[in-house]
Amino acid sequence: MTAVTSGSNTVTTSPAPTRRSRAPLGWLAAFALAWLLPLATHLIHADILLLVLVVGGLASLQRGTAGWFDRLVVSLAQLFPAVCVAGLLFSVWPWHLHPVAVGGFALTVLVLLSLLTGRRPARPGRWRARDWVLAVGFGAATALALEPFVLRDLGGRLGMLIPGEDMSRHFLLFDMIGRVGGYAFLNPQESLRYAPADLAEGIRNYPQGTHFTFVVLDHFIRSSDTAAVDGTVSMNVMVWLCVAAFVFLMLAVLWGARRVAGTGASPVRLLATVGLIAAWLFFGDPVSVLARGFPNELVGLALAALLTALVARPLASYGEQLATMALLLVGVSFSYHLFLPYSVVMVGIWGWRERLWRRPVAWLVAVLIAAPVLLTPLLNAKAASGYQLTLPGTAQVTDRPATLVLIALALLCLARRGGLRAPGNRNAALGVVVAGAMAAAVATYQLITIGRTIYYFEKTLHLVIIVALVGLGGLARMLPRRTVPAFAVVLPLVIALIVAGGRWHDRPFSNGLRLAAALERGSPDGARDAILMTRMFPDGGGMMNVDLMSSPYRNWYASTYASVMQRNYRYAQVWYLWQDPLRTPKTLESLETLVRDSPVPIRFFVFDPQASFLVLDPDHPVRASAQPGVSRSAYGDPRAKSNIEAAEYLAAKYPDKVHIVHAVPPNR
Repeated sequence: MTAVTSGSNTVTTSPAPTRRSRAPLGWLAAFALAWLLPLATHLIHADILLLVLVVGGLASLQRGTAGWFDRLVVSLAQLFPAVCVAGLLFSVWPWHLHPVAVGGFALTVLVLLSLLTGRRPARPGRWRARDWVLAVGFGAATALALEPFVLRDLGGRLGMLIPGEDMSRHFLLFDMIGRVGGYAFLNPQESLRYAPADLAEGIRNYPQGTHFTFVVLDHFIRSSDTAAVDGTVSMNVMVWLCVAAFVFLMLAVLWGARRVAGTGASPVRLLATVGLIAAWLFFGDPVSVLARGFPNELVGLALAALLTALVARPLASYGEQLATMALLLVGVSFSYHLFLPYSVVMVGIWGWRERLWRRPVAWLVAVLIAAPVLLTPLLNAKAASGYQLTLPGTAQVTDRPATLVLIALALLCLARRGGLRAPGNRNAALGVVVAGAMAAAVATYQLITIGRTIYYFEKTLHLVIIVALVGLGGLARMLPRRTVPAFAVVLPLVIALIVAGGRWHDRPFSNGLRLAAALERGSPDGARDAILMTRMFPDGGGMMNVDLMSSPYRNWYASTYASVMQRNYRYAQVWYLWQDPLRTPKTLESLETLVRDSPVPIRFFVFDPQASFLVLDPDHPVRASAQPGVSRSAYGDPRAKSNIEAAEYLAAKYPDKVHIVHAVPPNR
């Protein structure tokens, strides 16, 4: 305090507050805003704005990258694993997944991170030509991915994902997490309400970082602290989040390829390279991962792509690089730990180059992430079969010639003209080799044990494709510098990808083209029947609802997906196995046994008088549909009862246990 005399008056003044004296008040205000903002957005039902704020806030604190896309992608790479780990807390604290609690926690962590690192939010560098190239390529790829879903109703969208059939259980886990407010493996008793006892352990111990993150996003999108009551609403959100996971995969691969290309690649050559990679993602095998409804694999592949790119060309900040590598390992483990061996080897390659064993902080980070990295594999191992790698599945067979061409082209681009002398090219090439070796190991094991390659080998080939597409960024340094010659080189490959697909590239039209042109629609009718059944009886009405309205596959899909949307799957598993058209032909006797042994009443949905699937002799079945001009719904033996006749017979014999609904399918 100082006294200043002016005439007859004496004025007491205080010194101007210094930066140091203002700092505590500023930080207190920041921590207060971290909770006031989520409260405000929740009151106006705009919690989705918090997602933008969290991503933008983390991006503003990045210092290992400079560009807009760089900061965005690295932030997303860090946020997903962070949400997976934070979910362990969210699952047990009193507020569970309430947007105010989760949003306030996230913003508090950002403020604390800024305080501890001394970093203030900063804008990214200027928008560069390389950013425009990535924006154009990513925008075009996103438009292609969205087109098949935007132009269809929920039944059409869900129908495209139905053939993989795993989507029903992914939704079951997503819905279970949303309704219990946390990880399913932390709520073992609650899981018994949603799945039969013999499946509950396997489902609740399945890798669920993707499903948990979907639930968090769902709460923010709907500005709700609970799961949607309407199962069809939850399914609609789940479908769109699966599409978002594929969009994230495309962003990760395109950004990774641009990073491998380096800063010296001209915009023209980079645009041609990005165009080829975007076409490969949508018209090649990666889109089949979406079409088969494997959301956790999509996220696992995206994280593997990001990890590959960051091992090839690390971030400028050592601390950010170490943290991101650690978080990516956690993310891969929580999403799809089949890719964890590849990720560990690649991080080991980076660690060897950086001599991490000499840095105490690296040992500390290793200790901190050990438990999160091992958690999901250990839980899953407890519930998985000892022959897990030889189990069948519904993954589409990968295009063998296209995959071999991609691997060869990626390695050629990285090795040409002594390119392997550059650490970035060498590490990217090692990524292709390591992923290929992993696929070869799985193939060898399957050939030795069962004599053929199946399901999980195709999954490892997906990893090889994604890693090779990241490595294909090296093509940007091989193409001609002029526009027309550069695009002339890649155009034949793009055309080849579009016009054919299949195991030996012998099927007309590619996966993506078939989706975009509605040549591959899945089973929209089965999806619409499931939606109809759910809207008629949202909670199942205390019964097991079975679709007998049409053809066997349509009925099978409808019964299965209605059961998960009605939260009734604990009674549906036996029907799911029995209705499977690929299993033993069905007789009236076996149907009656299921009805008699069911712990709950059965509600049969019927419509088409010609619909049938029962046979008299399961060892020598006679099929009406084998005759020309017969409806596909008439799949059973003409001498056996039709679906309506079988339902009426059982209703007359078990009046207290069998109910019949004469429904009208939506497309009639």
